[in-house]
This record gives sequence, C-alpha cells and structure tokens, in this order.
Amino acid sequence: MGKTIKICLEGSKSLLVQLREQGYYIPSWCGGKGTCGKCKIRFLHDVPKAKDTDREVLSERTAAEGWRLACKVYAEGTYELEVPDDNEEHIKTAENREERSDIKQTRTSSAALAVDLGTTTIAASLVDTKSRRTLQTVTGINHQRSYGADVLSRIDAANKGEGKRLQALLHRDLNELCTRLGIGDDIEKLSMPVYISGNTTMEHLLAGLSCRTLGVFPYTPVDISMHSYKNMIILPGISTYVGADIVSGIVACGMNQKEAISILIDLGTNGEMAIGNKDRILVASTAAGPAFEGGNISCGTAGIPGAIEAVMIRDGRAEIITIDGKEACGICGSGTLETVYELVKENLVDETGLLDGAYFEQGFPLAPGITFTARDVREVQMAKSAIRAGIATLMETYGISFDQVDTLYLAGGFGKKINCAKAVGIGMLPVELTEKIKAVGNSSLEGVRMLAKDPALAGRFKHIPVIAEEIILANFEKFQDLYIENMFFGKEEQYL
Repeated sequence: MGKTIKICLEGSKSLLVQLREQGYYIPSWCGGKGTCGKCKIRFLHDVPKAKDTDREVLSERTAAEGWRLACKVYAEGTYELEVPDDNEEHIKTAENREERSDIKQTRTSSAALAVDLGTTTIAASLVDTKSRRTLQTVTGINHQRSYGADVLSRIDAANKGEGKRLQALLHRDLNELCTRLGIGDDIEKLSMPVYISGNTTMEHLLAGLSCRTLGVFPYTPVDISMHSYKNMIILPGISTYVGADIVSGIVACGMNQKEAISILIDLGTNGEMAIGNKDRILVASTAAGPAFEGGNISCGTAGIPGAIEAVMIRDGRAEIITIDGKEACGICGSGTLETVYELVKENLVDETGLLDGAYFEQGFPLAPGITFTARDVREVQMAKSAIRAGIATLMETYGISFDQVDTLYLAGGFGKKINCAKAVGIGMLPVELTEKIKAVGNSSLEGVRMLAKDPALAGRFKHIPVIAEEIILANFEKFQDLYIENMFFGKEEQYL
C-alpha cells in the first residue's frame, strides 16, 4: 500500500508532470512514453477511462482496480490518489560500511567526500584523508528517474526547459546523502573537499551546463576537463558518452598502470567499456539500456529489500532468493539476468528469444504478482547483445585475441551480485574469458574515493583522457553484424 493524497489537476498537463511539480517523484523509466508501466497511480474515485496504453501495459485486473499510467492521464478536477511507497529509497549496495562512531573521531580538516553520480543511483563515501580509510558509504536513488531511465531522456528533458529542475533534484539527493552521513544538509556548504565522478550528462546537469549539444551530432560536451563547480571538484571525462565514471573505474582497476591488457565493462544504464593498458586505451559506449538496473523490465526494480536477486527454475517452477529475505516486490538486475539464463536452460525460451507459448501472454511467474514477460526477454537480449558485440569490436580494433586479455573487470550497480557463469551462459560475456572475470562493483566510486584520500593521484585522472581513444561502435559495420548475431542464444553457451 502507498499513501493517499489529494490533488487538483488541470487538463493541460499530464498527471505525471503535475505530481513532479508538487514534489512527488514517480519512476518513469520510459520518460513518459507510456511503455514502462512504472508511473502507475491508483484513482480512488472518478477513475478516468482506461486508454489503449493502459491496457497494453497494465493487467486487466490492475486497470479494473483503478490504476492508470500517470504519464497518460490528462484529467481536470480534484482527485484522491494512492501514490505507491517509494521503496527504492531503501536500495541496497555491496559497499562495505564501517561504524558511524569512526566519523565522530574524524576531524573536519582530514575529511573528504567522494561521490559517484549515477543515472539510477547516487553513492557517497566519507573518507579520512589522514588514515586513508573509508568511514561510511550511503546510497540513494537519483530522483531524476521521474524523467526517464537513461541519459538521452534527461538530455531531452533539459533541452525542453527542465534543466534547472533536474539540477535541483541532484542537489536535493546529494544533500540527503550528506544528512545521512551526519556531515550537514547542504553539499555546497561543506567545509571539506567534495569530489564528483559521474557520466558526462550527470556532471553537466549538476553544474548547470547546457545539454543542448550532448544529444545531437557531433555530440560535443561543454566541459569534460577536471574542473571546479562551487566547492566540488568534478572529475574529467573522455567524451559525451564515456564520462568520468569510466575514467574513475580505469584508475580504480589500475588499468592505466599495467603492462597487461585488461577490459573494463560498466554494466550500468549506459554500457560503457574500455580496453587497454598504460600505453593505449580504447573506450566505447553501447546502447545496453537499463535492463540490468531494473529498468524497462515489467516488474523490475532497483536492488531494494524484497527484490528478487537470484533465480533457479526446477520442474517448471521458480525458486527465488530476495534481498534481505523479504517478500518479493520486484526483480533487480542480477535476478533479471538469472531468470533469462534459467528460462533458456529449461527450454522455456528458444535460441531466438521466444518465450514458450504457455507463458507468452501473461509471462513466466516468479512470485505472486511478479512475472517475467516476453518483452522482458527481449530487453535482456538487446542489452546482452550490445555488450557482447561491443567487447568483440573493441578487441578486434585493439588487435588482440582472448589469450592476450589479462582481466575482464565487471563494474556497475550489480557487479558484486552478478553470477558470472550465467552471464557467460546467456552469451553476454565471452566463454573464453570465463576464468578472467573479476567483479569489482562500483569502480567509479572506488576511483573517486582513491582521489579523495590522495589528491596527488589527480595526474592519473587527467592523463587517461589524453591517451584514450573513443570508438563509435555505430560506425562499425562489424559491430552491427555482431549485434544481430549475438541476439541469439547460441549452442556455444554452457548451461549449468
């Protein structure tokens, strides 16, 4: 159950927009297109007539109970609504946390704040620069998710006049994390250094820079150098779609310090990747989408208590594990990956990605009220194919074979939870690199923490954009061919 609110609506704006204006930030992964179903709101009286978009996304029972897609409701008058609880505020991470008592023993003069500004989540670590320890880490949702799941939706919103509101949301979220750390309630007034790592769009929105040129060719950012914004030090990026979060991840993994060649893949919303060593680095961004962060999945959610994180299918029935053992409320990224693996293993999804006819209409049941649909399978197919094709294209461009790769680093919000064998099993990662995979979790946060603890490392961050070369995968015919080829669940995959 959610909370009940009364709201006076005007017919010229969608309910979603008016909820935003009144401080209710409802998830809208599709950016208001009416396809993700995340913005559903329940009318307690005078329920508007269901539209085709409602019927396509919501079940017949859900629609009959008064639920409608907020992005498609244009109603006028005063209504009583049920707004779902924002359970994503309780997102779990794999970050190690130390006791808050350590914070009290740290003098302000030796404290610094490290922030990873992600598209879906924001993480902040308080560090002691004297002892070079991480004192505490907190994580929260990026409330810009009300404007869409990916950076393109945020860019579009900013260019339509919502830039100030998007900036204010980031500041609000950062202030909330500061409050939870017990260091103040305004990030701009902290008496300690603040280091920010994020993708280029998030850094532009934070600093109030124009996003006008980010979404149109030749995709030119305003400023991706290491620079200051008020009391914050913003880390450098490489391009519009390969930002400081990847630079930070490269430093965290030590790729730029090694002779050996490694690969870094960030399995977040934007699907960035890098390959190289201390002398040469190639980077790219793939259109992986937010499937592995719970986005664009019918019952998808962030990694909150109750999210399904592991799945096993036996005798046609799902056995699940949820975060904290709570009652299932949705499915997060690791659970999404495992569900597809299990469906393919059990021949409930064929090599083309077609879900068995018995489940094609309603989806495969994972828990009461939670199903995995044919469209969900397609979302994972597109994501895994983009990642696999991107790896192959970067390796070919770099001119190396699998045996020349030292380590494949997996970064991202669910990097610590991912079942690597199952990721290989669905064809997302090459079977040849199975023994070389190392899950590193939030490498962007780890890199910016390193800098916060030791500012002398700034030279490493500045040097990476100098030696890095961006590969535009869409310009490679080989990538297009590989993308189509890897949409299939081929015979080379190994199923447990």
